[in-house]
Amino acid sequence: MPVRRELEQVQARLRDAFRTSIPILNQVGGHVLATRGKKFRPTLLLLVARLRGQLDRDAVEAATAIEMVHAAALIHDDSVDRSELRRGLWSDEMAIIMGDYLYAQAMTILVEHHLDVAMGVLARVVTEMSCGEALEFQYAYDLDVTEEQYEELVRAKTASLIGAATEIGAGLNGSARHRAVRERYRAFGERVGVAFQIVDDLFDYLGDPEVTGKPVGYDLAEGKVTLPLIAALREASEADRRRLKTLALRKRWSPAHWSQLRALIERCGGFDYARARAAAVALEARALIGDRASASAPVGAPGGAGARAARRALDRAVDYAVQRDH
Repeated sequence: MPVRRELEQVQARLRDAFRTSIPILNQVGGHVLATRGKKFRPTLLLLVARLRGQLDRDAVEAATAIEMVHAAALIHDDSVDRSELRRGLWSDEMAIIMGDYLYAQAMTILVEHHLDVAMGVLARVVTEMSCGEALEFQYAYDLDVTEEQYEELVRAKTASLIGAATEIGAGLNGSARHRAVRERYRAFGERVGVAFQIVDDLFDYLGDPEVTGKPVGYDLAEGKVTLPLIAALREASEADRRRLKTLALRKRWSPAHWSQLRALIERCGGFDYARARAAAVALEARALIGDRASASAPVGAPGGAGARAARRALDRAVDYAVQRDH
C-alpha cells in the first residue's frame, strides 16, 4: 500500500483529537477509533493525491478531516436510527455530542491548515449528506421508489463524501485551481460510492450478521427500500409483486417469512440486478480516470513509479468496493 505511512499518521491525528480534559469525551472517542473500519475514504484521498504529486502534511490533515466527517455522519445516523447497540455508543444524547465534536474538529483542522478548497468541498458535502438523510425519511416504506430516486439518495447520503475525498485529493499539490480535474475525480469518487452502497444494501439481505455487525433485514425493517427490492418489484409478476409488498412491509419477520422474501427477490432477479448494477457503476468510475488495462496513470496525472503504484492501489480500492464481503 503506497500510502500506508500516511494512513498511520491519520490514525495518530485521530488519537490526538481525543486527548482532552473531558474523560467521557476521551472514552467515547476511544471507542469510536477502536470500531472504525478500513479508512476507505482517507485512503482514496491519499491515493488520488499521490497520483497528482507528492504527499505532504496537507494530504494527511485533509484525510484526517474526511475520516472525522465520516465518523460523525455514522454516529449521527445511528442516533437517528436509534441503533445504539450497533456501534456500542452510550446514548443518543452522547452520540449527538460526539458527532458534533467530530464535525467541529474536522473544520478546525481545515481552517488551521488553510485548506480553503477542502473546507468549501466539505461544507457543500455535509449539506448534501443532510439532504440524503432527509430523502431517506421521505422515501421510508415507499415501495414505489424508483431506481433513479434510490441512486440520488445514495449519491447524496453516502457517495458525496467519497466524491469529496477524491476531489480534495485531486486538488492538493497546488492543483486546487484545476477545477475540471477536481470535478472529474469527484465524479469518479461518487460513482465508486454508489457502487459501494449498492453492495452494502445487498448485505442487508445476504450478509452474515457476525461479519457485517448488524442484523440481517435491519435496514428494511427501518423502511429503507433499496435496489435489490426495487429491481425485484419492477420485474415481478403481479402475484409475486403483491407477495413481495406484503412481506417487505412487515416490521418483523419469522425465519420462514424472511426466507420467503429472500427467495422471491432472488427469483425476480433483484440480487443479480443489484450485483450487475454495482459492477457497471464501478466500470463507469474507472472510465472517468482511464481504463486500468491501458493507462499507467489516470487522466491528468503525472507519471512516475509512485503514481503507478498509487494507480494500482486505486484499482484495488475500486475492486474492494464491489467485491468485499462486509
